[in-house]
Formats: sequence, C-alpha cells, structure tokens
Amino acid sequence: MDPHASPPAAVAPPRAFWLCTGFVLLALALRLPLLGRSIWFDEACMSDQRLGTFEQLLATLYVDVHPPLYVTFMHFWNGLFGDSELSMRLPPLLCGLVSVPLVYWAGRWFVGDTAALWGALLLAISPVHAWYSAEARLYAPMVACTLLLAGTFERLTSDRPVRRRLLWPVHLANLAVMLALHYYLAVFVVLLALLAPFAARGRAATASRILLAHGIGILLLGGFVLVKRSLGTFETSQDYLRALDLGGLYAFFFDWCWTGHTLAAVDHPLDRWAAWLQQGLGVLLAAAGLYRLWRYRRGHHLGLLVPVFALAIPGFLLAAAAAGLGATYLERSCLPSLPFLFLLAGSGLAALPRIPYLAAGASVLLLGTASLIAFYGHVDTTWTVYKPNTDWRSAARWLGAEIDAGAAGRPVFTPTPNPRPLSYYEPRIQDVKNLTDATSPERIGDAVKRRLGDWFGDRAEAAFRRFAAHNHRLLEGAALKVYRSAGDPARLDLPARGRDGVCYLVRDEWHPHPSVDRSVEDLLAHPRVTVLETVRFPGMAVHKVRIAP
Repeated sequence: MDPHASPPAAVAPPRAFWLCTGFVLLALALRLPLLGRSIWFDEACMSDQRLGTFEQLLATLYVDVHPPLYVTFMHFWNGLFGDSELSMRLPPLLCGLVSVPLVYWAGRWFVGDTAALWGALLLAISPVHAWYSAEARLYAPMVACTLLLAGTFERLTSDRPVRRRLLWPVHLANLAVMLALHYYLAVFVVLLALLAPFAARGRAATASRILLAHGIGILLLGGFVLVKRSLGTFETSQDYLRALDLGGLYAFFFDWCWTGHTLAAVDHPLDRWAAWLQQGLGVLLAAAGLYRLWRYRRGHHLGLLVPVFALAIPGFLLAAAAAGLGATYLERSCLPSLPFLFLLAGSGLAALPRIPYLAAGASVLLLGTASLIAFYGHVDTTWTVYKPNTDWRSAARWLGAEIDAGAAGRPVFTPTPNPRPLSYYEPRIQDVKNLTDATSPERIGDAVKRRLGDWFGDRAEAAFRRFAAHNHRLLEGAALKVYRSAGDPARLDLPARGRDGVCYLVRDEWHPHPSVDRSVEDLLAHPRVTVLETVRFPGMAVHKVRIAP
C-alpha cells in the first residue's frame, strides 16, 4: 500500500512550511546570478524606451501579440521603480519564487504531501524556471497564475469543509489576470469550466458559478480580440514559432522541462549519457505517477487532473498544428505545464517502495545538480533553455565611447531586425526602423472612427500624432542611427548617411530570426570595405569599417 495514497491532513504538516521556505531560499540563490545578464530585445520592450509615455503604451498595445495586462503593468511599474535591469526583472522573480510554495499548496490535494513537496523542490532547481524567473517577461507570472487557478479550483469544488469566502474573489481576480496576460492561458479557463461538473461531484451550484464566471471571462476576451482585429491586426502566428508535433512534445516534456537542453548541449559523452538517463527517468516517473493517480483516484479524485493540466497548452498547440496553424509553438509558451509535470514526477516517486524511492530520489537530485552545473557553465555561450543573452550592454558602452571620441553622425548597420537594447543602454543610439511609424496617425484614427465613433477616433489620432512626434525627436537627437544592413555597399545609401566613409557593423550572433542574413559577412568581404577595428563581446561582434567611394 502506498503510504502517501490517503488524502492529506486538512492542515499542512509543519515540516512542509520549513521545507518550502528552504526551497524558496534555494530558488533565490539559483536565480540571483542570472539577474545581472544583459537584457535582450524582448526585455527592452518592457522598458521606458517602449512604454515610458502613455502614447508609447498605446502604440505598443495596438501592435502587441499578447493581451494588454503585462505591458500596462510594466508601464506603471517603471513609473514607480524605474526601468533598470533589476527593477524590470523583479516582478518575474517574485512570481517565480512564490510559485515554489504554490506548487505545494496547489498540488497537495491532487497528489499528496510528499509528491507535492517533490514538485516544489524540482521547480526550485529547474534551469528552465530559473531562466524565466530572471527574465523581464510575462512567463513566470503565467506559471504562478496557473498554479493559483488550479489550487482555488480544487478547493472550490471540494466536498471537504473549506472556507470559500475568500477563495471566490481570489479565483475570480486571478481568472481576470490570466485572460489579460496571455491568450494561451484561456485554454485553462475553458478546460476548468468543462471539468467543473465532474470536479464538483453533484455540487451543482458551485459548478454553475464556475461555468458562468469562466464563460463571462472567455466572452470578454473574445470581445477584446474582435475589437483588436477590427482596429488593426491580430496575430495568430509568428515566423519565429514552429509547429508542435509528437516528437517535439516528447522533447518538451522529457528534455526541455527537466534540463532545459543543458545536458544535451554539452559536447561530452558523460553529459550525453546523463541526458539520456534523465529522459528515461522522467518517462518512468511520469508513468509511475499516472499509475498511482489512477490507482488511488478515490482518495485523490482530482489527481488525474495533474496530467491534464500538464497537457493542456501543448495539447492545444498539437491540435492547432494538425488543423493547419503551424507557427504557434515555442517552449516558453507552454511553461505553465512545468510544475504539473513535476507534480506528476513527484507522484511517481511517492509510489515507490522505500529503497527504490531513495535511489530514484537521489538520482533525480544528482541529475538536477548536473543540469544546473551545465546550465551555469554554458548559459552565456550555448543555446540551452533559449539562446544566450547577447552582451548588448558592453556593445552600447563601446559605441558610446566612440560617440564621445567624435563618432556622432556615423551610421550603424546590422541585420538584426530589432537592436533595441542598444538604445536602452545608450539613448544616443536610436534604431531608424523602430522609430519609423508603420501606419500613419490618420489611418489609425479613421479605423477607430469606423468602429468606435468620432470621439474615440479623434483621440486615437491625436495620441498617435504625439507618439510620432516623440519618435521624431528621438531620431533627430540621435548621435548614431541604426539602419538595416545590406551585402553590397551600393545599397547602403552611404553618401546620405556617412560623413567620412566610416561606419559600424553590428552582428548579433545569437539572434534566431529568419530575416537575419549574412549581409555583415558579405560587407566585410567586399573589396570596398576596410576593417579598422573589430571588438567582440559575448554573442556579438562590432566592426568599425571604412567604405571607399
């Protein structure tokens, strides 16, 4: 008989509090070294450079591929605390840290105390979760919100005597946050609405309230999408995304989630063996966890929701790919699956007899430690969880020194679509593409007038006029302007942009966008181009060149 199969006590044991506290401190220690990395493009989009004024916020909301909450939050957060690297990364860090005890809190009634504690520990030492807890983006908040939704849902539908007075407002507020945070989180909202009658087990009033609240939330989100589509464009895919297939699903769950590709990224036979061992152990623990949840489903009647939660977003994206929506998947978009996979693995560990339990637990910790060592040893040089952060900070500092030495007015060329971090670190450098309006204020105003009336249209046009004027001032005041590079000097329009034939070529070696070409390499090999100086930073090279007439 599994000693952990019976339902947990109503009150968590004291050891759980101290263990979770220790796990949080461990998680903090593992995430602190990542906070000092140079920011990359997506993080720079959360700075005052993109969101500092109301007009910039409005323009961002107009084109952003995500719902409006996170960029709006960051607009006000930056206004209060500034947009330093640490300040912008603090909200995800706090969400990442609070997710560790949330795994236990949400999971103990699904899988039991021991399994939930394992889930919390595995999240604390996860390279993937460490990465996104130290990145100024919305992915760590997605995990925290999903765990909170799962925990409140279980307690609201439980037949145990539970104090639900505060649970309902917490559940509803979190529901609203999720729907305004990321479109993929709507999968959980729909899923729990459909599961409410099963979970409530005859408590029809509770099931109806959940169905009503979730249904209203989905309708409001649908209305927002329709309005956004009518005023501009609504992105359903991006060219840096890909289609999810069964092979990708396996790699996501048993390589990326467990190690962040860290072991496989190290070119050493021992690490490759460790990667295969980790995958095999992950598969075995998931299978054992599923078997345990099925066997003891009477004691944990909602335990089988754990694999359902883990598969929710990946399953949706798998179905989307099968339906022809190919460019919809990137591992980080499925990050809310991570804690539920670890809860399932914890359930598998809890199912084992004492000796195999100790051996498997020690193996999990040993391989987790190996993953962390590989992660921190290669995070700046190898594609692991995601591409390494290019050292834009040092490149901007070097170019700033060039400005101080008299380089103002020289052009900068790069194939990188969005070198926004240069402007974040050195405001005297501005990217022409980022400051060129794709749509005129008049066109935006007309679109709003047609849908929402003259009053809204006039104000939208006025706001976007102020936005365009702000961009114009930034561009006019720039000491160095960044342009898109081309492989032939004749296509660079140098007479209009250069003053002494000297310019700078910036090559971000880690940018994965398909539009990045070899134009810098072609320029360097061109007979009209003379390299005056080359400086290299992690993930980046800056070439100072002279281009002959």
